[in-house]
Amino acid sequence: MVRPALERRVGIDERALAVFRIALGGLLLFDVSHRVRFLSAFYTDDGVLPRALLREQYALGRYSIHALSGEPWVQVVLFGCSALLAVALLVGYRTRTATALAALLLFSLHFRNPFVLNGADRLLRELLVLAVFLPLGNRWSIDARERVSRDDAAARAGNDALIATPATAAVLVHVVTLFVGNAVLKTEGSTWYSGDALGYALRQDQLTLPLADAVATYPFALTAGTYAWAGLVTGAPLLLLLTGRLRTAYAAAFLTAVSGMAFSMAVGLFPAVLFTAVLLFLPPGVWDALERVAAGAVDRVAPLERALTACRLRIDRVTPPRSVGSPLPSTVRIRIGRYRSVALVGVLAVVLLWSGLLLGATAGLEPADSRVPDDYRWTMFAPDPSTTDGGFTAVGHVDGGPDIDVLRGAAVRADHPPAADTGPDFRWRKYLYSLLESDARADRFAGYMCERATAASGSPVENVTVTYTERRIALEGEAPPPETTTVVERSC
Repeated sequence: MVRPALERRVGIDERALAVFRIALGGLLLFDVSHRVRFLSAFYTDDGVLPRALLREQYALGRYSIHALSGEPWVQVVLFGCSALLAVALLVGYRTRTATALAALLLFSLHFRNPFVLNGADRLLRELLVLAVFLPLGNRWSIDARERVSRDDAAARAGNDALIATPATAAVLVHVVTLFVGNAVLKTEGSTWYSGDALGYALRQDQLTLPLADAVATYPFALTAGTYAWAGLVTGAPLLLLLTGRLRTAYAAAFLTAVSGMAFSMAVGLFPAVLFTAVLLFLPPGVWDALERVAAGAVDRVAPLERALTACRLRIDRVTPPRSVGSPLPSTVRIRIGRYRSVALVGVLAVVLLWSGLLLGATAGLEPADSRVPDDYRWTMFAPDPSTTDGGFTAVGHVDGGPDIDVLRGAAVRADHPPAADTGPDFRWRKYLYSLLESDARADRFAGYMCERATAASGSPVENVTVTYTERRIALEGEAPPPETTTVVERSC
């Protein structure tokens, strides 16, 4: 009785693992295509963070493969390798190997420039590490064709598709810990349980999308949304405790909330990564229903049936990977299998210990807080959303010509640009805010802006001034006037 009950709670449906794999591959591919636009700026010696400055600012930078060279072509090669591994993960080709190598390159990329990362990047790499220990290639993959050739699919037909291992338990516990840790941080603030948190969050112009601007005009919706999200993350352990339809309903509530975040806030990959993680909690009944709906749609819609048939024909042309036979004696292989089981238990133990550290529940290890940096906690809008909003400008003063806004590649406006226009995208926004913490990074950034200003104007640039303008968010009444401070000024 105990084992079946435990398996229903820590097991993951094979189809959920397949969708999880496809989503991870898609996220990695999108991440690479997004970062490559600013490859030179963020990841080469000609950009804002040369390797010498990286080593001074971030100790783990020395372990980055991307930091072995500061040349753009090397980064292009490494980005290309990441893209190929993402595609391999997407289609399920040599899934475990592709996952491990993709995780290695993702860590390397993050170590090359940690100042453009947010919580979504950290969660993505954590999920990728745990994914190495999951059977992601069992369904809907090229790897699965080899299993079919060994009649494995026939043996599985009609059986429960739920997989319960220490690794599945580890990834589910990790996701729940993420939510609970955020809920604990929220209790240290004042706005989440007073109903004001979303009012502040959705008035941060640098983060909001048009839907947020519309919702912000309805105070009741803001208050209800604040309490609803706080309640969801506080009750996150129910994702593990509930089963069947109740778990489906709770996971659906999370998926709905995360989807709302995606359409209202420009917070990078966060909504997509959270959505991907929560998919793992959907029980077999959901996937059974989705398969029936998909099969019915294919039968009724001729173009879909033709597209599916064409897709299958193309996949059939791909030679499935073959397992390399082990030269080791059978007794040694059995022993290795046992060691693998012990390793999976070790993964679960590490996740449980780490979860305790994140939640501050391991006081005996003294002190938990000093062992877990804030970088490993999900601190988004916790303990409270920021009550200020701000924007950066980098003004190049051209010798004998008009000043230019170097960040945006346009003429300087008389009025302060809106906070939402603080930079080309959310990674620039993260890097710009990091300048407030380091004079060395700010000085190098100003030097990089000098180079861009000279190239853009075609004339000598006397100097560049980087400023930050901050405004207070007022839920009621009129906000005080914004305040502008100089971050750095450098002669070119």
